[in-house]
Amino acid sequence: MTLKVLEFYSGIGGMHYASLLANWDCRILKAFDVNDIANRIYGYNFGNETIGQHLIEGLDAMYFDNWRADVWTLSPPCQPYTRTGMQRASHDPRSKSFIYLLHVLDVMNHRPTYILVENVKGFETSDSRDMLVRQLQKSGYYFQEFLLNPKAVLGMPNSRLRYYLLARLHPSFDGDGQLVDKLPSHLNAPSYPSCIGSYLTNEANLEEYSVPNKVLLKMGNVFDIVKATDVSSCCFTKGYSHYAQGTGSILQTNLEVDTVEVFEAIEKAKQQGDDEKQIQLYRSLKLRYFTPREIANLMGFPSDFNFPSTVSKKQQYRTLGNSINVALVAQLMRYLVA
Repeated sequence: MTLKVLEFYSGIGGMHYASLLANWDCRILKAFDVNDIANRIYGYNFGNETIGQHLIEGLDAMYFDNWRADVWTLSPPCQPYTRTGMQRASHDPRSKSFIYLLHVLDVMNHRPTYILVENVKGFETSDSRDMLVRQLQKSGYYFQEFLLNPKAVLGMPNSRLRYYLLARLHPSFDGDGQLVDKLPSHLNAPSYPSCIGSYLTNEANLEEYSVPNKVLLKMGNVFDIVKATDVSSCCFTKGYSHYAQGTGSILQTNLEVDTVEVFEAIEKAKQQGDDEKQIQLYRSLKLRYFTPREIANLMGFPSDFNFPSTVSKKQQYRTLGNSINVALVAQLMRYLVA
């Protein structure tokens, strides 16, 4: 049977790609997102026919009911559940559409058989999660929750800890109602290359992606610096390349120098007020940003995923930072519909 899918908060198409990787026989009925840039990228890769650039809460319940979708995938805005977003959860205006969809689920006649929700760690302790669970129970769903990191469960060299909820009308899950941190063992999930170098491209231009001198001087000491031989990198967020701390790792391309020794020399030059010497030392590491393509690789996007030429690098970083790990979600999709 071909599954009919409604994608909510479809972004750049991460859920769509995950359904392909999961080998779902499915048809995307509509992909809802209000972000014009994300929709432009989605349309570039999948066509514009299914894109619905509507305010979800502006559409009545009958509109969604009439689609008679088998699957809902949802990756609602994460800001209401983060420290920087003040963790206001359901009281944050950005959660309005998600709360509205819970109302739709309550009143509709043709509920989806399957539901997949993705969000940041922190969602699991929010009142939005409690509202979601109550509605699922009221509507007769079995559900299971996860906190999963692609590095831990798939061996991918990138940390992206996220909350996931799977729900279905039948059958029940082995760990129904539990919050777990592992994929079910019977999935036999694949192991991915563990070294960062496996995800790098040959086309990255050091000059184009090098870290500016003023950023090196001001924020170089807070960078998470990794090498191609490393097996871990920090989560890439929408602020990557714009903010230095906590937005993603920086790549050291010169493997011939000792990073610790260089930073000791940088600290000495800093104490002496020698900015020129600091820059010279930083430059010896040959630091650069990961390219958008490399970040997409680390997030499990396939090689045929591309950005249109009209989307700037900053916009590419921002939309990737708001997306999902395709490889991990594909495994959850396999479990959901098993």
